[in-house]
Amino acid sequence: MSRPAELFRPERLLAFSDGVYAVAITLLVIDIRLPPAAEGGEAALLPVLTAMAPKLVLFAFTFLVLGMSWLGHHRKFTYVERVDGRILWLNLLYLMALCLIPFASSALGERGESRIAFMLYAAVMAAVEILSALLSLTALRPPFLREDARMTPDLRRDMVLSPLLAGGLFLVAACLAAAGWERPARWLLLGIVPIMAWFGAQTGRGAGDA
Repeated sequence: MSRPAELFRPERLLAFSDGVYAVAITLLVIDIRLPPAAEGGEAALLPVLTAMAPKLVLFAFTFLVLGMSWLGHHRKFTYVERVDGRILWLNLLYLMALCLIPFASSALGERGESRIAFMLYAAVMAAVEILSALLSLTALRPPFLREDARMTPDLRRDMVLSPLLAGGLFLVAACLAAAGWERPARWLLLGIVPIMAWFGAQTGRGAGDA
């Protein structure tokens, strides 16, 4: 007869996860710094800032995706009262992928035209979102839910679909770039933030209705 799975309180998982999120988001901005001052004083600053625009856009995009991923992680664990070893390991794998985001973002920021750098960035972001979907799929069901949690099938579906669709778009973008269609791959990423924001609004509304 197999022993029942050992269950744990989720507080330490959440504290550790929040710390990793905070470090990852902070590391994103460390890579953004002005190059050595060019001759010409203030007149030379505007062209330098203009040349940095792609890095700033990449920072803003990655920050938004990471921020919405954190919101989703926080929201799903408000319904979770206990976790087991499988959820702990899934969360560790998720955080491992999360830790790679500053590296992948830095590589793309420094080599903006590189197809390999773009594929690396898209693949890392895809891994983060797909692991988030697996975490939702595993944790948002008995016996892990709070007894008073009103987790409707629609709410659970939205919490799984949001990161799954975002991860799928990142993965498609990486495959398109690998096939040589890099420009469509880059444009494809524009749909990710609206999708995550829409699902976030849906899950927030569903939680309020419950």
